Amino acid sequence: MPIFSKKFAYKSAPARNRRVQESDCPRIHEKLEEFRNIHLQLDNEGGYTFANGSWTSNKNPRDPKSSSGQKLKEDLTKLSEENNLLQLKVEILVDLLTENTIEMNEIREKLMK
Repeated sequence: MPIFSKKFAYKSAPARNRRVQESDCPRIHEKLEEFRNIHLQLDNEGGYTFANGSWTSNKNPRDPKSSSGQKLKEDLTKLSEENNLLQLKVEILVDLLTENTIEMNEIREKLMK
């Protein structure tokens, strides 16, 4: 008996039978364009499209609705200016009220003496 020989000889496994043939399963044919180009509609405007790895806007630049962002910015500046003016008026009225109360307290003190 040789020293470096294998004691057990493994048998090779028999070839497996192919149970499912490719022709047995119908292939699903999907339109891949639907998944490559994603359309997103957030509001009544044009919306956005995802194509070739980037989002693009579908808005018409000549459409008057597309300038709604600029109109909103103008409204925001107008309202902030109006808010600043009203805050200034409130500060002036508070100052007048404090002066008036100080004068009234001085008059009361004079009358109480």
